This record gives sequence, structure tokens and C-alpha cells, in this order.
Amino acid sequence: MIIAVALVIAYLVPLLFLFGVRRFDLYGTGRFWLNGLALAWGVAAYGLAAQINPALRNSGLASYETVVRVTGPILEEFLKALILIYIVRRADFNYIVDGALYGFGAGMGFAMIENTEYVLGHPDSALIVAVARVFSTNLVHATGSGVIGAALAYWRGDRSWRGWFAILLGYAFSMPLHMAFNTMVNEGVPLIVAIVYGFIGLAVIWYAIRRGMNIQKTWVGEKLGMGDRVTNSEAKVAKNIDELDELLEPIRKEFGKEKAETVKSIIGKQAEIGIKRKLMDSAFNEEKRREIEKVIQSISAEMDALRRKAGPYCMMFVRTVYLDQDIKIWDRINLRVESASTGQKGGGLYDRATARIPRKPAPDSSKEDKNL
Repeated sequence: MIIAVALVIAYLVPLLFLFGVRRFDLYGTGRFWLNGLALAWGVAAYGLAAQINPALRNSGLASYETVVRVTGPILEEFLKALILIYIVRRADFNYIVDGALYGFGAGMGFAMIENTEYVLGHPDSALIVAVARVFSTNLVHATGSGVIGAALAYWRGDRSWRGWFAILLGYAFSMPLHMAFNTMVNEGVPLIVAIVYGFIGLAVIWYAIRRGMNIQKTWVGEKLGMGDRVTNSEAKVAKNIDELDELLEPIRKEFGKEKAETVKSIIGKQAEIGIKRKLMDSAFNEEKRREIEKVIQSISAEMDALRRKAGPYCMMFVRTVYLDQDIKIWDRINLRVESASTGQKGGGLYDRATARIPRKPAPDSSKEDKNL
């Protein structure tokens, strides 16, 4: 019974962590099936590591201590990240947020299977082992591959030397992080230290995702426009995704929760189109650009279906509520007046009108005196 409870903890808690981290993806651009693929690969990566690590020891190439503290962490981080190289190159991949999420999933898949081995191998202390691992070792595994995923995603958006340097930094962070953790645990550090170490890793993932979100917001504001049948007001809402729940409150009150969720999905699709438009600038080749364009067309079709689901009155309400002062017609007129103005009161369009009206010469006062 205790072993069964321990196994439930060993599997359930990592999955809860994974779903919790997904909530950081405010645009909802991450694909569930790719998360599942990354999770499944983490399981496969553990199977490979479980064959290679003992082989290194048995062949005499490395001692037990060396495998635990050096070669094991390096090999495991490398294996977990292999699936990320494939995912990052896909046309439906977005940016740092997705990379961190898929990497986190690969790390959790690896850790969950490793949990099984440790729980079954320590039946007398199975519960303690399960709880200790899910709040320490599991987070370290997920952090390592999550950071590498974020680095690979950065390279996807910037394939200059900066992108390659980001990959180098990702591996240079993850592998020593894992090595240091294994060294501490094998030297018998208190459990609380290992748990704190794990949560520090979780904080690193949170920071990477938040930074990625800020960059994506800039992309959405830069690339999303009327060419995608997205109004300026809708683009502005998509950019201010942090305030979305508050912005959707009038729609919830007027049309109900279901319509509000539909509008939320529409905004997420709009944001993803903006991100895809930016990624086209750094596409690997022309074929990849065409693939991304097809993905954009597919997202646009989904967005149109969601708009029909929301209904014309709801969409009209959305565009009315979110029309801010900076996009109203009179403000546009004022901006044009100001841009053309000489800086004097009554300038701008009035200056242009004055310039175009032919000036008549002033009457000769001396002639008028003679006429008198």
C-alpha cells in the first residue's frame, strides 16, 4: 500500500508541476501533443541512459563516482534535449516559452521513470523517497532540459552568433547545475537543501518564460495588423495579455463565460499569428517560410471559426469595448493636424489652407486718398 501511494506521488506531482508551468504560457501557443511527445521522449531518454551509464562503469571507462557526478549528468542532459532539436525546427513551433515548456516536459518524463526505479528499490522508505525526489531531483531534471529548450528556441529566432552562444550558455548552465546537484546529494546534504535547490531551478524556468513572454509581446505589437484581419484594438489586447482576465470581464457579464473563453481563444490565435510573422524573418529557408505561411493560414481559419462561434454581436462588442482613444477617428485627425503643424496655435491644416489661398495685394492708400 505504501509503495502504491509512493508511486502515485512519483507520477502525479511531476504532472501537476508540468500543468502548472503550462499556465505561464499566457498565449496558449504550446501544443499539448508536443508536450506529450517531449514527455514520452524523456521516458525513452531514461531508457538509453540506463543502458549507457552502467556500460561506462562496467567497461572501466569511468568509475561509479565519475558517472554519478560528471558523465551521467552530461549524458542525461544531452539525451533529454535531442527531442527539442526536432521540435524547435518545426513550423508550428513558436519561441522561448514553448521551448522551456517542452524542455520541462522532457525532463519530467525522464524523472518520472527514474522515480519508479528509486521507489521500488527502497520499499522500506518508498514514501520519503518519492516526496524527496519530486520536490528536488525532478525539478533539477526539468530545469536542465527546460533551459536548453529555451536556448534552442532563442537560436530559432536569432541564428546569428548570438543564437549559437545562447545554446552554448544553455548547456553550460544545465550540465553543471545537474553535476552540482548530484555531488551535493551524494555527499549527504540535508533534504531541505536539495528541495531549495530544486525550487531555485523552477524559478529559473519561470524567469525564462517571463522573458520569452515579454519578447513575444513585442513581436505581436510589431507584426500583427490588418493584413491578418486583426484590428488595432484587438492587436493591442493581444499585446497586453497579462491583463486579459480583467479585459474579458465586460464580455463575461454581457455574454457569459463560454463567449468570453471563445474570445480568449481568438486573442491567443491572433497573438500566435503575430509571433509566426516574426519567425518568418529568421526562417531557415524558403521552404520553411512556406511551411510557416501554411500554419498561419491554418490558424487564421481556426480564428475565423471562433469568430463565427462568438457571433457578430459579441465581436462587435469586443471591438467597441477595446477601441481606445488612440485609435478613434478624431484622435487620428488630431494627430495628422499636429504632424503638419508649424507649432503655432491654429497651425497644421490651417497653415496649409493659408498657403494655398492666393494673396491679393494690399490696396494703395494713396490712390484711395485721391479718390476721396
